[in-house]
Amino acid sequence: MLNFRRKAKNAPDMPVKHHSIVTWERGHVRAAVLQLADGVAELFGVGVVPVHGVGAATHPDLDRWIAGCEQALTQAEDMTVVANGRKVVPDYVTMSIPATLTRGLQVTVSRRRKNSLENISLEEMAALLERGYRKAQDQLKLQAKDSDNEIVAGCLVDVSLDGHAVDSPIGLQGENLEARLHFCLAPNEWIRALELVAQKLELTLANILPEQMAYASSLMDPTALLLLFDEHHSITSMVRRGRLEWTHLVEMGEREIVASVAETLSLQGQQADALMRAYRARQLREDIELHLARAFWAELREWMQALRGGVLSNLQDTPVPHRLYFVDMTRRMPEAILSLQTSYWGESLPFTRSPEITGLSVSGVRNVLDCTAQAADPGYLALRTVAYYVAQLYASGSNLERTLMETIRWS
Repeated sequence: MLNFRRKAKNAPDMPVKHHSIVTWERGHVRAAVLQLADGVAELFGVGVVPVHGVGAATHPDLDRWIAGCEQALTQAEDMTVVANGRKVVPDYVTMSIPATLTRGLQVTVSRRRKNSLENISLEEMAALLERGYRKAQDQLKLQAKDSDNEIVAGCLVDVSLDGHAVDSPIGLQGENLEARLHFCLAPNEWIRALELVAQKLELTLANILPEQMAYASSLMDPTALLLLFDEHHSITSMVRRGRLEWTHLVEMGEREIVASVAETLSLQGQQADALMRAYRARQLREDIELHLARAFWAELREWMQALRGGVLSNLQDTPVPHRLYFVDMTRRMPEAILSLQTSYWGESLPFTRSPEITGLSVSGVRNVLDCTAQAADPGYLALRTVAYYVAQLYASGSNLERTLMETIRWS
């Protein structure tokens, strides 16, 4: 009964034609109105409005957030007239949540089937996914009885049948069915805030989507690493065909690296930023530039060592994929991705082959069409990945993914 109530309240009826998305990012909120068809998302309208205080360091400011979100959605909805011929105002919305606010939880569930010759049904898989969700809830309670986090999203990492990996077990036969799942947790304060924003705007909040899940969904490699580089954090994830397997957060980002480099010259704050600008413009005296370059490289090495530790702590004897997708969320430190292309990084982990480092860009997100001609800026990368995720979630062949999302009850 609980599951059916949640689905009736939060899940749109299939097929889904129009859907709104909102991304809460540092310094602003972005919104878009999507038209969905066969796993493709068309951006019919987009909007962006400055909103301060979005992140782990501050509490939600509901009045400011509601006003900003309403303005961004209004911009996006008004723009739909050009692409559609009439205004489109969807009833359902998916909102992203910053990756730094979330943490992951992995569970494995299995079932020995009584009749191995009977075809596996969607209902049978739904029951297994429900068991995985319950197991994750139990683990969460055991880990922190006074935790203020709830599960908001999850993905099916992989499924095996009689020890063999399968893309989808539905319709297959076998005796032992096993599923590995990854769940994302978010603070209750943020969950309630997003629910209230949607309620005030008379929208149904269909999904709360952690940023890293959106970015990961666009990566179809068998295995790959995803690295989100932010002001104060670096988040590394293992991705299997668009699904998160694990995530590790390191409390070292662009601000910490810049501050440590500038400290070698006894500078801080705005002076540190001015120093880095002069360094990149080759405006420093030669001896100072050399001194700074050495300090910069030392800090980048320390950062890569921290990343290495996070990867090794989660590997569990599995090979390290050679492909790494990088997102500089600050868009202020080109040296970060360059350092990952050096032999220092290549020799730091037991990669399956020489590492390939790719900067994720808006053009690299497939099946998202910009009908507005307004969303080509690098700042729209997060919005495009959320659009891609939503398009795949409501595609006709994504029954298991939708079943899992509808199983999760954060409201």
